[in-house]
Amino acid sequence: MSQSRPNRPIDYLKNSINKVILIKVKRNRLFRGNLGGFDDHLNLYLEGTSQIFEYQDEEGNIREEHEDLGNIVVRGDNVIFVNLANLDNE
Repeated sequence: MSQSRPNRPIDYLKNSINKVILIKVKRNRLFRGNLGGFDDHLNLYLEGTSQIFEYQDEEGNIREEHEDLGNIVVRGDNVIFVNLANLDNE
C-alpha cells in the first residue's frame, strides 16, 4: 500500500516555478512575475516582474498601473502572501 502524502505549501510553490505568480509584501506592495526559483529562506526570484499600483479614479473605479522592474529577488521575510499559479489544469 503506497502512502500518499498530502501536498505541503512548499510543494505548491515548487509547482509554480516558471509560472506567473502574484505576491504581496510589506508596505502594501504588489508584484507579478514569473517565479524563477526560491531558496530555503523562501526568498523569491521573479523574472519579468511588474509592480502593480491600484488607485481609485474620480468616478470611484479601481484602476491599475504597472511599473516594469525586470528580474528581482524578494526577501522571504517581507512576503505577506503569495497567489500561486493556477495548477488545476495540470
